[in-house]
Amino acid sequence: MTKTTLIENGTLYSPSGMQPDGWLLIRDGKIVDKGFGGAKPGKVERVLDAQGQWVLPGLVDLHIHGAGGFDASGKNLAGMQKVLPLHGITSFLATSYVTPREVLEQTIREMADVIHQQAFGAQIIGIHMEGPWLAAKQHGAADPALCYALTQADIEHYQQLAGGHIRRITFAPEEGNTMQVIPWLRDHNILPSIGHTDATYEVTRQAIMLGVNHATHVYNAMRGLHHREPGTVGAILDSDAIMAEIIADGHHVHPAMMRLLIQAKSPERVCLVSDAVLAAGMPDGEYPWGNLNLIVRDGTCRLADGTLAGSIMLINKMMQVLVEKVGVSIQDAIHMASTSPARQLGLNKGVLDVGYDADVVVMEESYQPQMTMIQGNVVYES
Repeated sequence: MTKTTLIENGTLYSPSGMQPDGWLLIRDGKIVDKGFGGAKPGKVERVLDAQGQWVLPGLVDLHIHGAGGFDASGKNLAGMQKVLPLHGITSFLATSYVTPREVLEQTIREMADVIHQQAFGAQIIGIHMEGPWLAAKQHGAADPALCYALTQADIEHYQQLAGGHIRRITFAPEEGNTMQVIPWLRDHNILPSIGHTDATYEVTRQAIMLGVNHATHVYNAMRGLHHREPGTVGAILDSDAIMAEIIADGHHVHPAMMRLLIQAKSPERVCLVSDAVLAAGMPDGEYPWGNLNLIVRDGTCRLADGTLAGSIMLINKMMQVLVEKVGVSIQDAIHMASTSPARQLGLNKGVLDVGYDADVVVMEESYQPQMTMIQGNVVYES
């Protein structure tokens, strides 16, 4: 007999609001029934009492470099899988960063090896390569000398090293002949994401027409908004085709600008990401990261010159920033942290409904998970 699990007495998430006295029935890693109050399924093997706390779909982070002292770029990626469920993250794109070519090649091989093994914990849904195909003018924490224009031959090379696990790349479309590669990326199931770019409004619109439908950490490391040249940001705000990701740690983007982005795009087209580095969840101090030295202090992670170098906040706490400082509803915050990113990659996740993967988080109103379930398996309990 197949083992079934009942999560009961929860305040269930739905796009229209948080509904009390809800329950979920789970079997074979899927949600097979749900309801509110009244009669519940009779015979189950395991009953979990949510004690009135929020029950939400597992969080999905499409842009994360590390956490808990573990770096996504290499063998330590497996360590991240165990850390992330403590924060309600059930799926993620392991994100590489710009390093010398021979180092990056080895990194991609090692990341692919970890994905093949899929250790117990958060599910790695693929690799996100954030460069090296970036604009030197908008390099962020990356070494501008290592940035260059994307070519089809180059991404094919890295995809071969990755064993087909690259699901997304960030690139600057204005560099070289990059525009020619965009349709190929779409045809090969690689999400083309504009970022670290100095593209004008017109160039960004052209890239969107060719198939770019995602924007990497909007506002950061891209040409900003101006009333006579709307820039990259203006084109993103002006297009319904593009998903805009936002780092909502309260340091990368002012709350007012987050609010304007969400109002312009709606929660359906905004995706919450952490852009977290290995120092996320660690005490203040200095942390080596490849050839960089990260300085963690006062809630930020910076290089010696003051440049922000990723975040140290994970997306469960970023939801709190959205609710308490930006003014969005809790259901919209959950939507941007789970449903929107899951839909962007075509995952059977991010929704608490029959037929979806049983990736479920029971969370306190302090935004701290009490239990995290991945495909029906409890991987974390407080």
